[in-house]
Amino acid sequence: MNHRMAFSLFLVTVWVAQPVYADNWKSYAGAQTLREFVSDATAEIDLRPGVTAVGDYFADGTAKIEAWGETFERTWEIVGEDRVCYSSFTERNCYTYERNLDVPGEYRARNVETGKLTVFRITSTNPLVISRVTAPGSEGGLGSPSAQDIAAQLSDPNTSLGTMNMLFDYVAFDGDLPRADSQSALRGTFQPSLPYALSETTNLFVRPAIPVIFSQDVPNMGGGFDSEGIDLGDISFDALVAKTLPSIGTVLGGGIVGTLPTATEDALGLDQWLLGPEVIGALVRKWGVLGALVTHQWDVAGEDDFSTSITGGQFFYVFNMQDGWQINGSPVFSYNHKADSNNDLTLPVAIGVSKTTIINGRPWKFGLQYWHYVESPDLYGPDWQIRFNVSPVVALPW
Repeated sequence: MNHRMAFSLFLVTVWVAQPVYADNWKSYAGAQTLREFVSDATAEIDLRPGVTAVGDYFADGTAKIEAWGETFERTWEIVGEDRVCYSSFTERNCYTYERNLDVPGEYRARNVETGKLTVFRITSTNPLVISRVTAPGSEGGLGSPSAQDIAAQLSDPNTSLGTMNMLFDYVAFDGDLPRADSQSALRGTFQPSLPYALSETTNLFVRPAIPVIFSQDVPNMGGGFDSEGIDLGDISFDALVAKTLPSIGTVLGGGIVGTLPTATEDALGLDQWLLGPEVIGALVRKWGVLGALVTHQWDVAGEDDFSTSITGGQFFYVFNMQDGWQINGSPVFSYNHKADSNNDLTLPVAIGVSKTTIINGRPWKFGLQYWHYVESPDLYGPDWQIRFNVSPVVALPW
């Protein structure tokens, strides 16, 4: 072995033999120590580029987290000598804390139930800044809402969270027309919701609903059915002001609703401009939400060979479960005052499940519902329906 090879082997041996220094963590405990640690602290975490959650923890045991344009209320308390428990509207999580003796100002919180660690650092007495190396997860933490928090807030009809809702519906038809029970429709609807805050408890919603018909069987003059392929349907919209009454856990609101004659095929729309009022009422509780939206529209312009008077709307319910799961239903009903008594009412009941999760710092809600029509036009109408929805939460532009 020559001298150069021997020297190289010596260097490798020395490098491999270097001791590995692990972080030296020490429990951060004591009721008074923890109380001083949390009181009047501000925690920040980067949810994704350009979006930050900020949590303020007050000495009186209350707290609030602001994220995605919404405020999530919390309380906190010291339990025993070694843990801090944070409670939201839907859940409670407890943490123990440790201090890194090798890195000044660095700490970590351990979820007592799941064991998950959140590493953060303190750059000054206030705020506490969550380290970028710790990605926010679905269980929440010191400075970010959990998936369960967000799921409950998305179910509130007066939520301040902005969403891009994408609905996909498969509808099976039935009726007295020949071969009516062999017909179907496949539709998609895009409905963004970007609430504008008028006050702490009041929001303005302006929501267009843009339907795209991928296929839909409609009766023709020859007694059969036609499906024209991909088309645009009539675009509807509403402008609604909703107010939360926190003392009784109730949301009340009202506004206007309308429909534009944008259908690219006559059989897929009314060729009329519709306009009318809408009202909403809902009970918001820890277990979930129960409410209804009712609208009425009359024709105000367009095709004048017939008149239109339709009462419609949506009733909805939500039962909150753990980890962002919910049982829910939100079927849409209508009553056509101008139709005969056998073809005027369309009324489904629904059961479904949804899951809110956090993917790369952005909340997403996925849902699946089954609708069964207990009342439908005798001649030709929907029999059952499956709805799949995808709703990412987005930052508000204002």
